[in-house]
Amino acid sequence: MVIDAGNTLIKIGIYKSADSMLFMTQAGWAPDWIIGLIKKYPGIRNCLVCSTRDLPAWLPGLFRKENMKYNELNHLLPLPIKIGYETPETLGKDRIAAAAGAADRYPGHFVTIVDAGTALTIDLVSDKGLFMGGNISPGMRMRFSSLHQQTFSLPEIEPADEVPVIGRNTREAILAGVVNGIIYEIDNSINSLKNKYNDLHVILTGGDAPYLSGRLKNTIFVEENLVLSGLNAILRNFSL
Repeated sequence: MVIDAGNTLIKIGIYKSADSMLFMTQAGWAPDWIIGLIKKYPGIRNCLVCSTRDLPAWLPGLFRKENMKYNELNHLLPLPIKIGYETPETLGKDRIAAAAGAADRYPGHFVTIVDAGTALTIDLVSDKGLFMGGNISPGMRMRFSSLHQQTFSLPEIEPADEVPVIGRNTREAILAGVVNGIIYEIDNSINSLKNKYNDLHVILTGGDAPYLSGRLKNTIFVEENLVLSGLNAILRNFSL
């Protein structure tokens, strides 16, 4: 069992070796939910958690009671990648897990991970499995919200299927500015990295991946549950 507790949702994945058996999401922690999954899949023996939020105090005890090994991801655990970040203790755990998942999917290649979630992160893993660093900027919905919250008159809008190149009214102007801006940012970042690393692969993940994937000019692989896949790769390669 692997758990990705992000800013918006808690995702759980059940894996057998490299194969996923189940993905589930929920807004908050619920012991009955986790216990139900353990009872449904009695062969589960390990759990690795990646969390950007506070973990409930009852969580470790629940797994101990079920005779399961339990670990919380951090940069000090044995990992299938190396961390080249100057401050690994400040590196987001979700970024570590996503990097592990990317290196596992494309071993021996440079990989860029574009995580379009609450924040937009663009990270790079080398062909030797070294996490080289990355960029952090506001995610799409954060950009919409900040325009509304940090001004007196701009409305807060939602993403739409049709996005104009330029807006003819305030709603369209915000939509075009935010969506096109994040697309340009992602595409230009990918192009800059491709100019340096010829064999670069690109993985798009995160909650806004389905919305953005068809709008990007670059060829990408979409894996919405890359963090879960990375957590599974860590468990699969090391006995924690």
